[in-house]
Order: sequence, then C-alpha cells, then structure tokens
Amino acid sequence: RLVRDGHQDDAKKLLLDAAASGNWSPAAQSMVKACGHDGYLQFAVTPNACRQLAKTSPYWKEFSLLLYVLDHTRPGNPRAVCDAMDDFADANWKTVHGWSKVAGNLKSEVLSSSLKGADFGVKLLEIGTYCGYTALRVVSAFPSIHITTIEVDPVHVIIARNMVALSSSVQSLEVCTGHSKYLLPRLAKRQIRGQHQKYGALYMDRWGSEYHDDFAVLDSLGMLERRAVVIADQVLWT
Repeated sequence: RLVRDGHQDDAKKLLLDAAASGNWSPAAQSMVKACGHDGYLQFAVTPNACRQLAKTSPYWKEFSLLLYVLDHTRPGNPRAVCDAMDDFADANWKTVHGWSKVAGNLKSEVLSSSLKGADFGVKLLEIGTYCGYTALRVVSAFPSIHITTIEVDPVHVIIARNMVALSSSVQSLEVCTGHSKYLLPRLAKRQIRGQHQKYGALYMDRWGSEYHDDFAVLDSLGMLERRAVVIADQVLWT
C-alpha cells in the first residue's frame, strides 16, 4: 500500500527492517526493487514459516501453492506467476484428483476474450480474489489496466498480495479485505471523492446465488460505466 500510494522510502525502510529480522521472500525482493533498491539482497529466501504452514495449516493447499510459486518464479512477471500456478495445479492437485479454484488455461483465455470489449481506460472490479490468479492473468493480458479485487478471507488476501508483489503488479492491482456488502459502499465513496473512476468491467467469482445482491449495490450507487462488461462465474454451481 505504501508503494502504491507513492511512499517508496517508507516502504523500503519497512522492507529492509523486515529483512534484517529474517522475514523475507522473493515477493519482498520484488517489492524492494519497486522502491528503488537496485541491488539483489542475498537473504531473499522463502520463509520457513511458509513451508510449515504448507504442511500443518487448514489452508495447506493455498500455502503449498504460494510456496511453489515463490520457489519456481523469477520476480517481476505476472504471466510467469500464473504459469507457475498452473504448473502446480497440474503437477499436484490433478494427481490426487484435487480441485483447483483458479481460472486457469482455457478458462482464462475465455475470460480475456470476454474482456476485449471493455474500455480499459477505466477500471476493473473483481469480487472474489482467492489467490490472485485471475487478476494477474488479466494484468498480463492488458498491461494498462487497473484492477480492484475484493476477498473476504484474510488468509487468501495475504497469499494474493504475495502473488501481486512477486509479479511487480502493486501499481496495477489492489487487493481489498472484506465482504462486498461492506466494501462496495466504501469504494463508491472513493468514486464520489474523485479518487476512483467508474468500473468499465466487472468480474464476479464468489457465491453465485448472491451475485444479484452485489449487482444491485453497484447499480444503485452508479459504480459501473454505462456500457460496462459484466462477467459472472460459478452461476450453475452456487
């Protein structure tokens, strides 16, 4: 957030203090580079805490995904981060008949094709971030876009923000924590204050039976452009 808001010096100090205390990762390396630090810090290794969480946490699937991406992706490339997520899903979840919640491969191509009709001089709103895959796929396909994405689960938010930091997309992608019922009115106030443009595209990927509630709020508050592209996932399952 400090980097996005233009406080690079403060962000750099915070990151270097974290590094000195042993809290570091390739995602932090990418962030400190965005703050203007040109050198590569030799202690950029994946934290042991992440490895432990991948074994014992109720979120072991998501932390295993993050661990794989941190270990197998060079910082600074959103497409490479998404490819690593796809590779992990193919190599690990499919072998045990696990279910991947990321919109990968053909599904991501369909999404990118659908968004070609949007005016990306404005913003995209995603409701349902999960680990950040879809948002990063869109950023890699449309580099000039700015995305605000909402996620209710704080653990998923942490993982998604690591993915965003690793890909050097912090200036293009904002991950917000909370339920859409509470966050949408707050985002509308940003638009009223002139801090945000209206959204030219909307991607809904959460509990499908509640999409009409989100859309009613967006419509009543005038948060969407008149010809906004609206895409909804999970409509047949939830």
